[in-house]
Amino acid sequence: MAAALFGGAALGPVFDQLLKAVIDFGVNIATFRSKFLSLKQTLTDIKPVFHDIERLNEALDGRDEEIDMFKKQLMKGEELVRKCSKIKRCDPLKKWSYSRKLTKLDNSLVKFCQIHGLIQVVRDSKQILVKVNENGKKLEEIHSMMRDVSLTRSGSSIGFTNSSASSGWMNGSSFGFSGSSDVPQVSDSMVGFDVPLHELKQKLKVLQEKDQVLVLSAPPGCGKTTLAARLCQEDDIKAIYRDNIFFVTVTKTPNIKRIVGEIFEKKGFRVPEFANEHDAICKLNSLLGGITPQPILLVLDDVWSESEFIIDHLKLQISDFKILVTSRYVFPKFDTYKLKLLSEEDAKDLFCISAFKDGSPDVRLNLVHKVVRSCGGFPLALRVVGRSLCGQSEVIWFNRVMMQSKRQILFPTENDLLRSLQASIDALDEKVLYSRETTTLRDCYLDLGSFPEDQRIHPAALLDMWVERYNLDEDGITAMAIFLELSSQNLVNLALARQDARAVLGLHNLHYIQQHDMLRELVIHQCDEKPVEERMRIYINIKGNEFPRWWFEQRLQPLQAEVLSIVTDEDFSCNWHGVQFPKVEVLVLNFETRTYKLPPFIEQMSQLKTLVLTNNGFFPAKLNNFQLCSLLNLKRINLERISVTSIMSANLQLPNLRKISLNMCEIREAFENSAAKMSYMWPKLVEINIEYCSDLTKVPAEICDLVDLKRLSICYCHELVSLPEELGKLTNLEVLRLHSCTNLAELPKSIVKLIKLKFLDVYDCVEMDDLPLEMDQLCSLQTLCMGSSLGVDKLPDSLQKLVKLEDIVCDEETAYLWEPVKEHLKNLRITVMEEHINLNLLHRS
Repeated sequence: MAAALFGGAALGPVFDQLLKAVIDFGVNIATFRSKFLSLKQTLTDIKPVFHDIERLNEALDGRDEEIDMFKKQLMKGEELVRKCSKIKRCDPLKKWSYSRKLTKLDNSLVKFCQIHGLIQVVRDSKQILVKVNENGKKLEEIHSMMRDVSLTRSGSSIGFTNSSASSGWMNGSSFGFSGSSDVPQVSDSMVGFDVPLHELKQKLKVLQEKDQVLVLSAPPGCGKTTLAARLCQEDDIKAIYRDNIFFVTVTKTPNIKRIVGEIFEKKGFRVPEFANEHDAICKLNSLLGGITPQPILLVLDDVWSESEFIIDHLKLQISDFKILVTSRYVFPKFDTYKLKLLSEEDAKDLFCISAFKDGSPDVRLNLVHKVVRSCGGFPLALRVVGRSLCGQSEVIWFNRVMMQSKRQILFPTENDLLRSLQASIDALDEKVLYSRETTTLRDCYLDLGSFPEDQRIHPAALLDMWVERYNLDEDGITAMAIFLELSSQNLVNLALARQDARAVLGLHNLHYIQQHDMLRELVIHQCDEKPVEERMRIYINIKGNEFPRWWFEQRLQPLQAEVLSIVTDEDFSCNWHGVQFPKVEVLVLNFETRTYKLPPFIEQMSQLKTLVLTNNGFFPAKLNNFQLCSLLNLKRINLERISVTSIMSANLQLPNLRKISLNMCEIREAFENSAAKMSYMWPKLVEINIEYCSDLTKVPAEICDLVDLKRLSICYCHELVSLPEELGKLTNLEVLRLHSCTNLAELPKSIVKLIKLKFLDVYDCVEMDDLPLEMDQLCSLQTLCMGSSLGVDKLPDSLQKLVKLEDIVCDEETAYLWEPVKEHLKNLRITVMEEHINLNLLHRS
């Protein structure tokens, strides 16, 4: 039946036929029910994209070899579904074989759309061509955009072209589905939001095209972002806007080029160069103009009063284009919905959900009422305060009430909210870390102020800070416990790859951390309470070239801070002025420029142990003045969106450097030309962490000269195809992570020489078909992560001899392969991870 469809068949009917077969047979086949449910969800998610291609292909009256190829794959999938209906439950071998085929079909659909980004790019390029044909525009007018499309189609969805790195770069947040996938996740159980959600939705639906803008206004901590995110996730809203919902955080210091760049990323395009703000708006108009007649919803989250111009600039003359703005301010010229504080009854319900395990008070009701009233109806305060009191004695409750009633006003506005939050943060002092008795959970929490507002914080950056400051364990176990504790108290939001893999994957299952901007303001205020010369943490936000006044007061030097964070924007061009920070142990630098000159005072930071450099722009930055050889105590370097070539060319000799982390960096050229230097520049390096480096195709053999290396992590590097055979030289290696290196075909045979290897992760390495036959030589191996369409069909018999092997983390099909091995290894634990591909987490911004 499937074969008969192909002759001249359009893509849409072929796709629909597969989806119909999955729905019809999946309901009745208990043997493969979980697989069919997963396949149905994948097909449902990508259905709109396929039908867009169908419509546009007809408009252009053309054929596409890639689409024809995919038709064949869809039809083979339908045949597979029908064959599964004939498999008997009593035939475990066939059940396993066909179950694996269903998994591979599911993952091939996802890989086609997510990793290569082909469907999305084809769709967008065809839309642009249709627009050109309809309006008679010259192709040259959108030459830049079409170049981006062709680059993406001819290469990978992320990576470099043969031209300069700056013109070919697309960062790691660019793969995956677009638009609505970046809407923040919210809980299904929200208290007091049913009526506001309905009212907001109705106002949006009746919003006239000439008005175009709807403002959701409320004080901070009222749940504006939560309500807007929930609106975007409503089925009727998603049915209208489909994958054309763009959720962008504006922040206190807005940047139109950055906002436009984020929209390009969300649509799967490389971010083009913008000459100025006008050029950015023109390019955005061209991009979104190609989407019509599909409706578009742009959500601008956290717009400040002085940023009204952002809204005006983004009012594009496109049909069915609407803007939803969240703000703590009111903009009189736009239609506004004012979100009210929770009623007393709703506030009590939300508080009890957070404060009591079963939602019912187990302390005196008068204490509950007092605490709820002190939170002033702010959902943020109710959740934070509730979680901080959960499980505490009545004495603690009484003390908290007294703290909140006596606390002085911190700011002239939102006093109730800030007083409540302040008391909960102070309560973190009661929780002492395992590392040092004098270090508390509050110390760690205050360190989060080192990162800009609304930024997604990479967990490795915080780990690098805490390992050196608080003597935390380097494997991240304690750090993960800290993150989970802060999350449980609603002080941070965590994005986990898989909810059921915390224990085994630990920190590597955590993609990023985010902090509410009001909580960050409170952290900054606490750190700034003391005179600058007495502060242990100094957080500086330089807008343009406006340094804080105290910077130029020589009487303040030298300063005593141990943590220093400096944030600069794209307009920063001033020379650094001389200031002494002799006691700084952790330096965090956030910037947005294409080239960045390191402050010269770094060379006098003799106590510096951890350096975190984060480029918040869209293109990898080159570093100037990277002369750190005098920093004999520097042990950790963490880089994000940096051109590593600019570091390697500096011949940076750091005799005590222990770890380097490269996240979304440009590294291929540096590795090809300078990898041989690493062993003598960094002789004590024990850990390399590489993530989302899309230009990495192979690991140079010279890295294997780092004979003291204990941990090597290369994760989410989708273009990596090979590891060096010299890998066996790393005889001290204990951890090897290759998570989600989707094009890595095999492990080098020499891996069996790693006799100290304890942890091996090849999960989501979908092209890998075999494990080395002599796996029994990995005599220290304790944990092995493999699965999620890993192509291995048969395990080597030698695995039965790994007597120290304790944990296998895998999917359902791979678990079946391990059952015979388990008979020989009695202490073996098999953890089956739920098949769930989190599309949101493929976005890294």
